[in-house]
Amino acid sequence: MAATAQESSKGDTKKENIFAFKGFNVSADIFGCAYRLIGNSISGEASIDANLGHWLFPVVEVGYGSTNVTNSDNGIHYTAAAPYYRVGVNYNFLHKWGAKPADSYPYLAARFAWTNVKYNVDAPPLIDPIWGSEVPLTLDGVRGTALWAEVGVGVNVKIWKNFRMGWSVRYKLRIKDSKANNSNISYIPGYGNNTGSTFGGTYNLIYEIPINRK
Repeated sequence: MAATAQESSKGDTKKENIFAFKGFNVSADIFGCAYRLIGNSISGEASIDANLGHWLFPVVEVGYGSTNVTNSDNGIHYTAAAPYYRVGVNYNFLHKWGAKPADSYPYLAARFAWTNVKYNVDAPPLIDPIWGSEVPLTLDGVRGTALWAEVGVGVNVKIWKNFRMGWSVRYKLRIKDSKANNSNISYIPGYGNNTGSTFGGTYNLIYEIPINRK
């Protein structure tokens, strides 16, 4: 009976350790800042995730994105800026139960994201075909909402002590975006150009905050 109780206790301990809280990872994405070098948009974001058993990492990401672009073909000037938010999980698919956690690991990522964006549109005036007068075309402070999902793969690598770095590639699928009567959202902060599904990436500098337990 004593042996049975001991085995039951071990089983309970193993079950508890599956989701045992191991600490936090706090990170900042610097990849979005490089967009300014290749385009007219820029974004930056920070995230925090909880380490559950070294295999499941629920994560929250908060960022801010903006764009300022003029279409050379039609002269339309478009600006937009807004914070954006993501919630989801990272899954370490190479984790082995009972084995020592690896310093570096690949993971699968899944996110649900949204933003409430405010944008402005300025365009060359239209010519009234009847009277020949100019009709200004300016939209200021138009608001819209966008929802999308992301799936992808990434790597988290230990550099030195609690300092880590990581990168990921994600496929982004727009779920819904609101449209005003006379315009729609051209650029979605955190998503990119609103032209359909797209790909994105992150490059994170990470600081690990472990929780040591006896």
